[in-house]
Amino acid sequence: MTGAGLAVALAAVGLGVPAQAAAAETFDVEISVTGKGTVTGAGSYEAGETVELTAAPAKDQVWGGWTSPELGWIGARVGSFTMPAQDVELTTEFRKQIASLKNVYKDYFDVGNIYSHPGTYEAGSPNSATIDRHYSVMTAENNMKPDQLLPNDNIDPETGEFTFSFEQADAFVDQTLARGMKVHGHVLVWHGQSPPRINSGTTGGTRAQAKANMERYIQEVLTHFQGRTVSWDVVNEAFVDGLAEFDPATQDWRDFLRGGPNGGFSNWYSAYANGADAAAGESPADFLYDAFVFARTYGPETRLEYNDFNVFQSEGKAQAIIAMATDLNERYLAEHPEDPRQLVEAIGMQSHNYINQTPAFACSDRTRLRQLVKDSAEEWQPGACSNEASVERSIQLIVEAGFSVSISELDLQVWEAWNGQPEGDDRTAYRDLNDPSVSDRISREGFTYWEGKITNRAELERIQAQRFAEYFAVYKKYSTDINRVTFWGLTDQLSWRSTHNPLIFNSDFSEKLGAVAVADPERWLGLRKPIVDTSKLEEALAQAKALDLRGRDYSGVSIAKVKAALARVVAVLSSGGPQAKVNAATAALLDAVAALEKKPSPPRS
Repeated sequence: MTGAGLAVALAAVGLGVPAQAAAAETFDVEISVTGKGTVTGAGSYEAGETVELTAAPAKDQVWGGWTSPELGWIGARVGSFTMPAQDVELTTEFRKQIASLKNVYKDYFDVGNIYSHPGTYEAGSPNSATIDRHYSVMTAENNMKPDQLLPNDNIDPETGEFTFSFEQADAFVDQTLARGMKVHGHVLVWHGQSPPRINSGTTGGTRAQAKANMERYIQEVLTHFQGRTVSWDVVNEAFVDGLAEFDPATQDWRDFLRGGPNGGFSNWYSAYANGADAAAGESPADFLYDAFVFARTYGPETRLEYNDFNVFQSEGKAQAIIAMATDLNERYLAEHPEDPRQLVEAIGMQSHNYINQTPAFACSDRTRLRQLVKDSAEEWQPGACSNEASVERSIQLIVEAGFSVSISELDLQVWEAWNGQPEGDDRTAYRDLNDPSVSDRISREGFTYWEGKITNRAELERIQAQRFAEYFAVYKKYSTDINRVTFWGLTDQLSWRSTHNPLIFNSDFSEKLGAVAVADPERWLGLRKPIVDTSKLEEALAQAKALDLRGRDYSGVSIAKVKAALARVVAVLSSGGPQAKVNAATAALLDAVAALEKKPSPPRS
């Protein structure tokens, strides 16, 4: 009997008809793709099924993650999800891999990073590949600090004899140079991570002992690394924290050193106070001058820098540091008129800054980038500015005082205070900003800044990228006075502030939006022309225009060369162009002016 006949017969005798198996309901996964790459995972699924996803970028492309309103994702980097009882739309992008940062900025300044341990240079590792691709100068995170080169146990407690330990530092320096990169030395004199016996106790606790130890240490270190470093942080973090206001006309910078009347602690300050002859003009602050003089004496080939944090405090800490460095240079010039160089040549701005507290720009009355500045913008919004505490304003003050700048330890932290992270300081609790498992984790008790401003943690990645773009716009605009920009870490997870997600690469070395913004700030900020620094070119032009080029004082051939260089300068200033063109025009004009030939004086009758 057929199935239909059986059903009729059963119905006729009042028996139930077996139900046909109901078809399971399915839902669709649709994927929209931009850029060059292939994805899998689209199709129909039952609720509860595991949907496997793949995203493979084409050559020279990178993947930007998944976004889905239904799943609550923004840029999530995941490989699967459990299908809900509804359709799901996924969007993803593949974008061009960012250009090599050291090449992007080769006409502006060096771009650097840090060496943390031997794994940093491990062959075949993403660490090593990232460094090779992007950086031109390296700083040892720890290996060249005083307690590493001279452990406390290596100072004899009776005789004070030093026994240095250079092995790990030498390995870092030699490998860095072999990779074709430069080395920045960090650090010679610091209140932290220094052996106590060098500047306290029976071996170093008096002014005379500490000064002698400092000279021995600097002589040995700079002689050992002679010709292998381009620059050194001579003194690090000598000023107290939280110096928001300082008036150089009415206040003495010496009062704001660690260990002085305004707090803080420094064995160097304390030792130099023990035995100081105030009547003879001696001060505990003299340790800074001595450090720089010893560094110039034993490392004359290297650039000498002072390094500190919160230098963005334009009307506070920046002013105090500038006053200190200016005083040291004036004293050195008086005592060493034979040396044409400044003693303190550069100010290192550490730049462990916060995206919501540390604007890039000075405001519209002072900035060189008026088209990007919005005076009314909230502190976390695009275009935010400050004349009291901003990166640009502090750079202006440093440059105007005659120093160059190094951005020495850059990272931009996303939470509102050093201890404001939802994960706390627990590195094992680290999560990428676009991790969907913590998408709603944007605050914790006592730290609610981002509530009401964002709804998804991943939004912070774009805000951070905006700030990175603004920072690098400023760096480019002042590039002729900037030596280097050094990121303090390779990835967020490897950062000393990992739970602040402060850098431009995720834990898997994938590019955050911050990397995109750093590699091309003009595009991120909507600018059509490259940002260039013409300040030195304009100075050279003013210098040339002040000369009498009518042929009375100089030979015609040399005047012709200056006029040709002037024409080139005018063309560059009117038409714009890349920084390389600006730099070349500047150099050509300065060379032509320097080569002017004086006419011989007419014979006297």
